Amino acid sequence: MTVYEKIVSLLQSNNVLYELHEHVPVRTVAEVEEKLPFLLDKMLKTVAFRVKDGRFILAGLRGHDRIDYRQLAAYCGVNRRAVASMSPEAVEAELGFEVGGVGPFSLQPEVLVLLDEQLAEMGTVYCGSGRNTATLAINFADLLRVCGGEMVSLARDD
Repeated sequence: MTVYEKIVSLLQSNNVLYELHEHVPVRTVAEVEEKLPFLLDKMLKTVAFRVKDGRFILAGLRGHDRIDYRQLAAYCGVNRRAVASMSPEAVEAELGFEVGGVGPFSLQPEVLVLLDEQLAEMGTVYCGSGRNTATLAINFADLLRVCGGEMVSLARDD
């Protein structure tokens, strides 16, 4: 079963209302801006990290926000140098998400999902579905209920 199929199954088994938007492949926020501008204001991007102790982190935040790495490391109880962003190839090989389709779903026991507290104000969000050709539209409260995530302060104050 693919990550996409696992996510759809998780949503269906929890009776979560959602919509899937099929589109051309996108891999970056810049490509979303260019090809899918309707998603921008409500986009929840998910960035994958590896912790030196073997855990993975999926960090969700608003599309144009940037991660505060010190905060991220502190939530994991490690030094900043113990957390590294994953390469696109590693995300696909180790977590099963297509690049551009990463969503904030803990589908493996060693995956920690952290969601920036500013997302709570967004209502419906658009996030990765596991595939880079389908974006999931879902109410943030429902997403939080099923994704296994924890609300924290992740975005940098620029």
